[in-house]
Amino acid sequence: MLAMGVWLALVTIAALGTYTFVQVRKLRDEQTAISERNRKDSLQLLRIQNDLASVGVLMRDMAEGVEPYPLQGWRPALDRLRRDLAEATAVERTFAPAARQPAQQTRLLQSIETFWGDVDRMFAVGVKDEAAARQMIRGPLVTEHRAIDGMISQFLVLNNQVQEEAARANRDIYDRVGREILLLVGGLLLVTGLAGAWFVSSNRRAFEEVADVSEQLRTLSWRTLRVQEDVQRSISRELHDDFGQIVTAIGTLLGRARRQIGPASPLASELDHVRGIAQQALDRIRTQSQWLHPGLLDDFGLERALQVCVEQFERQTGIRTTLMVKGPVQAIKDGRAIHVYRIAQEALSNIGRHSGSTEAWVRLTSHDECLDLEIEDRGKGLPSDETGRSERGLGLVSMRERAELIGGELWVRQADAGGVRVQLRVPAWTVAAPAARNEVA
Repeated sequence: MLAMGVWLALVTIAALGTYTFVQVRKLRDEQTAISERNRKDSLQLLRIQNDLASVGVLMRDMAEGVEPYPLQGWRPALDRLRRDLAEATAVERTFAPAARQPAQQTRLLQSIETFWGDVDRMFAVGVKDEAAARQMIRGPLVTEHRAIDGMISQFLVLNNQVQEEAARANRDIYDRVGREILLLVGGLLLVTGLAGAWFVSSNRRAFEEVADVSEQLRTLSWRTLRVQEDVQRSISRELHDDFGQIVTAIGTLLGRARRQIGPASPLASELDHVRGIAQQALDRIRTQSQWLHPGLLDDFGLERALQVCVEQFERQTGIRTTLMVKGPVQAIKDGRAIHVYRIAQEALSNIGRHSGSTEAWVRLTSHDECLDLEIEDRGKGLPSDETGRSERGLGLVSMRERAELIGGELWVRQADAGGVRVQLRVPAWTVAAPAARNEVA
């Protein structure tokens, strides 16, 4: 039954698509051909009309004698218009619509030829008698000019009529195709409705199972981040409290031994060297401890932890980094502060590895409604391709997971002045996120 319903739906869709494609394509070709031909013909008719208007202006000036020129001085301008008119007439004849009678086209050409013949005779008469030539302009030439202009106007009206008839024919085709499509769509809706009802009822349970699995994966991700932070905090404390104390004690004993043997002893320089190594090891332990879990975050809050993070980043990379904090940042809950800190830490790490920037900014602003974190650089910016490679990094995935965990949103976009801007917004940041309340409270 399901296979039959799908088969009928596919056949109906194929028939509907094929019929619609053929009819619409036929209509489009016919309409395009008629419209394009009428458009080109109308453009040439307008060109002829414009030339005739220019000729009319010249004839008026010649007849009235408003310019101190002899009639022969107007001939170059008329010859130029004559050539353009001849070219426009020849081109227009190739686009003339089929509805125009051949006799009308012949009459237009003969009228234009007669007009220019009379113009030539007017100039011949003007050589001896300009007054008589001007009288010819006022008489037969003006009459012939008006007749030609009237014929061009009639041709433009005929083109509009042809266009309207083509539009009516197209509307008839559209109406017929529309009625037949409605019938086909009705059958298609019936078939697909029956098949769709079955699909919905059979797949609803599968979708619910997928939603349950997705929710479980989200919860697992949140718990994994929580466990990760707990493990890193434990390791950080062990490094700081145990190994740090041991190395500190070693350095103290070496210093005491150095003072006892005196400066003249050959072991003095060796002891100083070993003390330097112990101090380097202590610095490395403190750095790793701070990276695993910022103890300052627990003791002094997010602002101080970010300040130390920025200073350490600037010292390690040489990138001048500015931290700007506004608002009651100290009110941020520890369960949220660690995630905000990790997002800033990961964003700075990406700047140091990929941006090539010499400057970076970290802005943390807290309001009553939301908490905003921005990390910006002036580096290379996002990749120019559209494959979204930068969206698949594990660092960015972790940042998005953390943002979702605390009920926020994360954006990575091109900065206005170049580089990349990472933006985090956490609404109602003084209250635990509803979806993760039990995880981060």
